[in-house]
Amino acid sequence: MAGGPKTLRLNFETVASIMAMLIGASALFVAWDQAQIMRKQQHASVIPILNVSGGFSSARDAHVMTVSIRNDGIGPAIIESAALTIAGEDVQGWPDLRKRFLPEPLRAHYDTSLDSTIGVLAAGERSEAIRISWPRGEGRDEAFEALKARVFSSPGDNAVFSVCYCSVFDRCWRAGAGDRARPEPVKRCGDAGEDVVARLLQTISDETREQ
Repeated sequence: MAGGPKTLRLNFETVASIMAMLIGASALFVAWDQAQIMRKQQHASVIPILNVSGGFSSARDAHVMTVSIRNDGIGPAIIESAALTIAGEDVQGWPDLRKRFLPEPLRAHYDTSLDSTIGVLAAGERSEAIRISWPRGEGRDEAFEALKARVFSSPGDNAVFSVCYCSVFDRCWRAGAGDRARPEPVKRCGDAGEDVVARLLQTISDETREQ
């Protein structure tokens, strides 16, 4: 019995050490879990949600086609790049877009207004990325109606404008009109810097100088 109390004391110390380790591990897990929750809350508090939409309108003297980007989220959207495709193929510039997308009567007598989409779009802010207008008459009325009918009847064969954007925490999404209207999470905007709006502006400028 001489070794009884000593053995009991050693067992108690062992149990106490194990309990201390378990308590420390539990506290560490709770701290880690709280940090993850706070991180998610931080991300959620600044998440941007971009919506890309196209529109057609007619006034007394002109027809107008627009592509707009609106940030419906609660944080700023850092727009890294924009793309424009027709039937799944990239548009190379204004001459390419005009030839492949616009009916013949709409390929002339147009006025364009484009805003570079590389930048930051604040929560609640809207940008009109592309605006093209034509004066009425000379077959353009019928051509404009035909363009609208084609866009709404066969979206798979038409132009799709999309943007790749990130939050301030570098979480990224791709959003676009048509089938890609809902933002899709992506690891990163791999084609950052390749902005189709800037390319359209450049090709329109080149065409104007040549005329």
